Amino acid sequence: METYKDIGLHPNIIRGVEVLGFVEPTPIQKMSIEHLLEESTDLIAFAQTGTGKTAAFSLPILHQLEEDVSHVQAIILAPTRELCLQIANDIESYAKFMDVRVTAVYGGSPISKQIKSLQAKPQIVVGTPGRTLDLIERRKLRIEDVQFLVLDEADEMLSMGFQDELDAILANTPEYKQTLCFSATMPEGMKHLTKKYLSDPKEISAGKRNISASNVEHELYVVSSKNTYEAMRRILDFNPDMYGIVFCRTRRETQSIAEQLVNDGYRAEAIHGDLSQAQRDDVMKRFRNRALNVMVATDVAARGIDVNDLTHVINVNIPDDPEVYVHRSGRTGRAGSSGISIVITHGRNMRKVKSLERLIGKTFETKLVPSGEDICEVKMRQAINELEQMDHVYELDPTLVEEAMDKLAHLSKSNLIERFLGHEVSAILSRYRGARNINETAKKIKERGQRNSKSGAEAGFKTIVVDLGYRQKVNPSRLMGVINDVMEGTKIRIGKIDMDKTFSRIDVEERYAAEIASRLAGAKTGSYTINAYFEEGENLKPYRHARGNYGGGRREDRNRRGGRNQRSGFDSRNKRDFDKRSGGRSDFEERPRTRREDGEQGRFGRDFGDRPRRKRIGEDIDNKSKRRSSHSKSKGSSKFKGAPRKRK
Repeated sequence: METYKDIGLHPNIIRGVEVLGFVEPTPIQKMSIEHLLEESTDLIAFAQTGTGKTAAFSLPILHQLEEDVSHVQAIILAPTRELCLQIANDIESYAKFMDVRVTAVYGGSPISKQIKSLQAKPQIVVGTPGRTLDLIERRKLRIEDVQFLVLDEADEMLSMGFQDELDAILANTPEYKQTLCFSATMPEGMKHLTKKYLSDPKEISAGKRNISASNVEHELYVVSSKNTYEAMRRILDFNPDMYGIVFCRTRRETQSIAEQLVNDGYRAEAIHGDLSQAQRDDVMKRFRNRALNVMVATDVAARGIDVNDLTHVINVNIPDDPEVYVHRSGRTGRAGSSGISIVITHGRNMRKVKSLERLIGKTFETKLVPSGEDICEVKMRQAINELEQMDHVYELDPTLVEEAMDKLAHLSKSNLIERFLGHEVSAILSRYRGARNINETAKKIKERGQRNSKSGAEAGFKTIVVDLGYRQKVNPSRLMGVINDVMEGTKIRIGKIDMDKTFSRIDVEERYAAEIASRLAGAKTGSYTINAYFEEGENLKPYRHARGNYGGGRREDRNRRGGRNQRSGFDSRNKRDFDKRSGGRSDFEERPRTRREDGEQGRFGRDFGDRPRRKRIGEDIDNKSKRRSSHSKSKGSSKFKGAPRKRK
C-alpha cells in the first residue's frame, strides 16, 4: 500500500494529513500529486465528487509554496460560497503545521472583513468568481505573481455563467503559471474552456468520465406528477435512518417541499440562493450535526455540501442536463461509503431515464413505492428497537406505577405491547391506514426507426420547420401544444423536435404532415404568428393553404419597420450583408425565382444564413404568373393587367 509518505510530500504536510486520519491517497490524488511535483505543465483532472479532489491539488501546491514570501502565490476559484469555504477549511487543516495563511473571499458576506483578511498577505486565496473580480477591480487583491491557478468544479462555473468573470480574472494573472482544471464531468463547454485557458495540458482521469461512483445504487420510482411528494414522503418513512438531500429545480419548489416536510413532522430544512449567508451557514451546521436528517436543496446550493456519510439522494425530477444527475448522485457514496440515488418521475420520462443510464454506465432498479402496510411494519420495528435501547433515566412515582398496574392488570403481555406500539406509531397508522397504491406503469420505449439520410426524420415521419425558437421563448412542450390545438380531435404522433434560436424542426406523422403544416401556417401562439414550411429536398406535395397568411414568425408590428423595398419586400442593407457572407452569390440564383420568393428574402435579414432552405406551403412555381404582389398591382403601371388607368 502506497502512503502519502511514499509520494514525497513535505513532512509537515504529512503530519497534517495524518492528524485528519488519512494514510493512503486516492487514485486522483496519487496521479495529480505525482504530476504536479514532477512537471510544470497545466493539468486537466476528471474525478467524481467525494474522491478527494481538494487534497489532489492543494497538497502539491502547499509542498511548493514559499512560506517566507508574502504575496498571493495560488488562487483557487470555485462556483459557490459553500464550496469556497469548504476548500479553504480543508487547506487550513492540511497546513496545520505550516506557516501558511489562507483566505476565502465570496459574495453574501461583508467585503470589508475580506479586505482586512487580504491585508494580512495570505499565500493562498480561495474565491468565487464574482467576489474575486470585485476585489481585483478595487485593487485589494493582486494576483499578478501567482504561480498556481486552480479552477475547481470548472464545468459548474461554466453552466452558472461565470465565463466573463473568468476571462477578466485570468487577464490579471501572469502568462507563466501552472493552471489546474478539476471537474467531475466533461460537457462541450469544457473543451472551449481548456483551449482558452490551458496550454498543452496533461489530462488525467480516475475512472471513466461522467459515470456514477461504483458504490452508488440507482433506484427508480414511477408515479404521476401529482403524487411526487406523496411518494417521497413514503420513501422517507420507509427508510427511518435516512440522512440525505432532496434535489429540486427551483428555489420556490425547494422552499415549498421543505415547508411541507416540516408540517408533516420531519426534521427538514431548505437551502437555496434566497437565503442569507448566515442562514445558509446555520442550515449547514444543523445538517452536519444531524439535527436535520433531510435537506432540500437546489443544485447550485448543494455544491458546497461536503458530507461523507449521506445515505440517500432523492431527485424529485429528472434534471434537464443529464450531467447534473452525475453531480447530484455524487453527493452520496463518498469516501468509500455506499449510497443510494433515487429518481421519482412519471411514466412518460422513460427515454430520459435511458439517457441517464447510458451516461452513468448503470441500470436503474425500478422499485415500487412502499405501501401503507409496509411503512407501518417498518415503524413498528423501529419503535421496538428504540424501546430496547432506551436508557431508563426517569423514575415514576410509585403510586402512579401501582395505579397503572391495577388498570392494566387484565391485559396480557402481548396485548399490552400491541397497545403500546400502536400508541407509539399512531400518527403513521392514521396516515397510512388504507393508503392507496400510487405506483404508475412506465411506458415502454419504442425503438426509433431508421432516419432519412437527408432530412434526419424517422421513417414514417416528415419534418416541418416553424420560424419559432428559443429567442421567442418557445419550448418543445409549447410546440406540441400548438400542434394539438390546430389538429384538435386528431391523435398525432410527434417525433424528434430540434430547436434553434430562431426556428425549430418538428417530425410529425407523414400522413398528416401536409395538413399540420397548412394549419400551422398563420396560426398564433402568444404574440407570434407561425410561419411553417417543409425542408427543401423532401418529396412531399405542397399543401395549398386558402388563407395564404404565413406570418414569418415575427411580431405583429413587423410591417412598421422601415428599410424594405416595397416592390420586392427586400431590405437592401440585409442583401449586402447576405452577399458578403455568400461571396457575392445568392443561392436563389440556382433555381426558378418567383415574386413571392423575392419578397421573402428580406424577412430573414441577418439570420438568413442560420435557417434551413425551404419550400413554401402552397407555392406553385408553374403558375407563378397567376400570383402577383398586391403592392405591385397598385403602382398603376400598364405593365400589369387590370391596373388603374392614368387620368388624361
